[in-house]
Amino acid sequence: MAVSSKAALHSAIWTGIGFFLSALLAIHYSRFAGGVAVVWFANAFLAVRLNPLPLRVWPMTVAAAALASLVVTGLFGLGWMIAPGVVAVNMFEGVAAALILRRITQQHWPNDVAEWMAGYVLGIGLLVPAIGSLVIGGLVSLLPGETFATNFVNWLIGHALGLLIVLPAGSWICISIHHRERLLPRGQWSQAALMLAAMAVLAFFTFLQPARPLLLLPLLLVVFAAIWANPLVALGLPSMLALVGGLMTLYGYGPIAAMEPNNGDMPLLASHLQFLQIYLGLNVICALPIVAEQERRRRRLNALVHSEARYRLLSDHVSDVIMHLGRNGEVQYASPSITQLTGRDPDRLVGAPFASLADDAWRDVVAQASRAAVENPGFPKAAEFRSTTATGISRWLETHFRAVQDEEDRVTGLVCVTRDISERKQIEEDLSRAALTDPLTGIPNRRAFFEAAAAIGESGVPAALAVIDIDFFKKVNDRFGHAVGDRVLCAFAEAAAKAVRSTDFVARIGGEEFAVLLPETELLHAEKVCERLARAVNALAVDTPQGVVRITISAGIAALTDDADLAMAAADSALYRAKSEGRARLRVAA
Repeated sequence: MAVSSKAALHSAIWTGIGFFLSALLAIHYSRFAGGVAVVWFANAFLAVRLNPLPLRVWPMTVAAAALASLVVTGLFGLGWMIAPGVVAVNMFEGVAAALILRRITQQHWPNDVAEWMAGYVLGIGLLVPAIGSLVIGGLVSLLPGETFATNFVNWLIGHALGLLIVLPAGSWICISIHHRERLLPRGQWSQAALMLAAMAVLAFFTFLQPARPLLLLPLLLVVFAAIWANPLVALGLPSMLALVGGLMTLYGYGPIAAMEPNNGDMPLLASHLQFLQIYLGLNVICALPIVAEQERRRRRLNALVHSEARYRLLSDHVSDVIMHLGRNGEVQYASPSITQLTGRDPDRLVGAPFASLADDAWRDVVAQASRAAVENPGFPKAAEFRSTTATGISRWLETHFRAVQDEEDRVTGLVCVTRDISERKQIEEDLSRAALTDPLTGIPNRRAFFEAAAAIGESGVPAALAVIDIDFFKKVNDRFGHAVGDRVLCAFAEAAAKAVRSTDFVARIGGEEFAVLLPETELLHAEKVCERLARAVNALAVDTPQGVVRITISAGIAALTDDADLAMAAADSALYRAKSEGRARLRVAA
């Protein structure tokens, strides 16, 4: 989303104000004995503000935060002498955390949970604050009465846990606001309010008594929310826990306030605040993998819903019949077009064996094809069979079976597409009776092609034809002889017949010139079919005593109308254009 200069300035100002207030509160409540603050969320605030913004507006935002950091450090923190160094480290941590978060989220969220968590915990939660701690420990140790070790540990824990706790929920909120998206879907605000209220009550009673085992109760609610609630709610619950638990710990209530510090040199309250941060960080880290997995499942489910909607729309409006079958061939779903094809009600077919659509003499053929698809997942199997409709009409049908596999590659069923090929079968029978076959290649000849083209053109269904010429075929004859030329023609015919669909057919219409008839096909799809044919021909290698012969083709494609001659002339014109532009290409008639 584009950000105007005015919006970028406003964003920088609010970032500076937010950084200043966050840092001021941390210094006021968690800085003891002149060292660094043991609680620090300001750098995490800067990172969540930077994360959704374009990189070009980062300098202005970082500059505002740097100014705020300089003022608060000089006036209320470690003093003006080392304030520039503190500012540099704070800005480094905020920018580095934002860059790492953006990168790991783009590459791994939510599909690669382990990779995302590794980048988040090790990169943002350890590496970035560790670098800052080394620099700050050295700087602060220059001040009278301050030691490197104490300030190194306090800075590392405070800044690491601040980043780990704030970044997930904060980034989610800032990204949603930046893209003007809803923080929560409609109808989920009441659920969110209920969950936050439950956490507030649970945290209050947990921190009202000194028993440490009860600290697990808020963690259980966070895990529950990660599984069942919106991700923002789950990631926001630790913030409510921090608010209630933090206030009660500050005033001396709860199991954390009752703990004795391990480090006798550390003030009691500082030790309590550090443990509280560790406790809150544990809540966030426990919730994040669950939230990622649930988000991955939500996205996958949403994709499946959209895919099913597209599939249903397609299956309800295509003439081919789409069916889902069980492993044993029983019908689980049939698209509405089954009624037009067979006269049967799709709902009444559910549970019946698919083979029952075939006439008795053809049921074994259908059953064998479906079993072969189950036994060879990944390889579609086809079957042609006769079927008698509910009204007694006999038709030729063709079905393509393909196995459906689950995530463990187990076959769970079949999907199949069935179409009426009666017209094609009739054409094949007519061609057979008339012996309209090219004697060299064994494919239909010119006469067969034009008769079929005229019949399909007069039927009124969308169709296309392509005229194909083998490039520089005369040179093949001149160099290798006519016997090799004949082998090349036969190899081309075989490759072309395999590359096109079963409803199409290829004909040799003279010399090195061929034509392809594509019934029930728009021009765009016809071009794709011809591109597939061209790739198959390019892969041909005809072995001869004189060496391997390779060929390319040029083709012209045109829509087939009721005037087959006119369509042929248009395809010829497109072919001429393809050849004049350098050959080895396809062109569609204007």
